[in-house]
Amino acid sequence: MAGRRRSMSEQRLHLRAGLRRVELRVRRDLLRFPRRVRCPICGWTGPALAPSSKPRKPNRICPRCGSSERYRAVELLLRRRGPVPPGTRLLEISPIGTIEPTATSLGYTYSSTNIDVRDAKVTAHAGLHALPFPDHTFDLAVCLHVLEHIIDDSSALRELGRVLKPTGEALVIVPWDPARTVTFEDQSIDPGQNAALYGQHDHVRIYGADVTTRWRDAGLVVEEQPWQEVFTPDVHKYAALAGNDDRFWMVTRRPTI
Repeated sequence: MAGRRRSMSEQRLHLRAGLRRVELRVRRDLLRFPRRVRCPICGWTGPALAPSSKPRKPNRICPRCGSSERYRAVELLLRRRGPVPPGTRLLEISPIGTIEPTATSLGYTYSSTNIDVRDAKVTAHAGLHALPFPDHTFDLAVCLHVLEHIIDDSSALRELGRVLKPTGEALVIVPWDPARTVTFEDQSIDPGQNAALYGQHDHVRIYGADVTTRWRDAGLVVEEQPWQEVFTPDVHKYAALAGNDDRFWMVTRRPTI
């Protein structure tokens, strides 16, 4: 029996996907010299990384490992901090695949959670509002592009703070719009409008320039760390950290009196 004939829209999607694969393959195999950028995760070198597709921006996606700038920035930070003493614990929320091998190579005891029960590799299936760990368990938590999916983000961050040791910290990255003075969210809208309003169907807000103040007002200790201040200009350029994400928010427990 002959296969179903593709519609014109399906043919266009198939063609675009094929062109994208060719573009990545060309950048990976043919354009590696001169070496102007280097992915700190997989070691790929070349004149530039591949562009992202949504939004279309140059020099963002590693053609070998597929990392974007936030993955590379976390890799650089962990490597710079170096090996840790035995028993140092790291928790990753919604794993991205690159942090576990780096963390374990540096000596961390690695744990992870994901609300998606299809993820069979995580330590526990749980949402960020109810983590299945005792108080004061982790030295470091990593939470990348998760909070924009959660309606009560401040409560989720407080729960993350609960499982941190008194000297622990959470490394957080969220997508944000520096042109917005105030975070935009409207919980009364039909979720079917999320993509149109927030840029993605499962996002519930667009963070603005008030991110740090927003979380501090919720009782958290927050330090905003732009990558241009964290890394030298050479490292920033060589690892291609210019993109949509551009900073860490380091969240720590509020000291108890």
